[in-house]
Amino acid sequence: MNCDDARILLHGHLDGELELGRDLELQRHLAECPQCAGEYQSMRAMRQRLRDDEFHFAAPPELLEQIRDAMPAAGRSSTVSQISRPRLTSRTARFAIPLAVAAMLALLILPRMIPRGENDSVAREVVSSHVRSLMASHLTDVASTDQHTVKPWFDGKLDFSPTVIDFAREGFPLVGGRLDYVGQRGVNALVYQRGKHVINVFMWPASDTTTAVERIESEHGYNVEQTTVAGMNCWVVSDLNQVELKKFADLLHSRG
Repeated sequence: MNCDDARILLHGHLDGELELGRDLELQRHLAECPQCAGEYQSMRAMRQRLRDDEFHFAAPPELLEQIRDAMPAAGRSSTVSQISRPRLTSRTARFAIPLAVAAMLALLILPRMIPRGENDSVAREVVSSHVRSLMASHLTDVASTDQHTVKPWFDGKLDFSPTVIDFAREGFPLVGGRLDYVGQRGVNALVYQRGKHVINVFMWPASDTTTAVERIESEHGYNVEQTTVAGMNCWVVSDLNQVELKKFADLLHSRG
């Protein structure tokens, strides 16, 4: 399956409408293609976003008046003025629904068209790496809950020595680690767990401009925290809720 075929089938996959063989073929492609996997996650996040109550609203009375004022003079006759409110409201709905959809799409699409800062770019990249690690079943290169096993495994594989700490007592046990890439450089990824939630910690040497702790906006339904540990720049990614993920990031920062 190529990328063009995959994009056509994504909606059917999300709706559960594909036959089993075709669906499995698409899932294999998503596990191997980061670009299509990213598009799939974007579409999935958009569908979840559309279910939010904030997108369900009644057209305000002011909109009704604006539509009446915008009607041609010929249409604003005595007949129009005698139209009952229910009929006029129905006519308003035909305008309001497309307007609401257009506004919603603008909220979702326009931010992607606006250039974002360096931190936002890194956030997108680490989220993509996080998703790939889950979809490709390549979560760890070294699977161990022992920090004294995970840390030496990175020796000679990177040009820095990462800080590895197990937080099992705090409810965030170490699962293992792997090599990954962020910003076209090799980084280490430490893997932790909180219940059924996987936490990826991407780590590389911090620059002089790296802030100590920074809140990063959610990306495609995943929460991201940025912090520093013993001179290392750390990006923490998970679908864990923001409160618990911040607690974990604070643990990293305080113990580093």
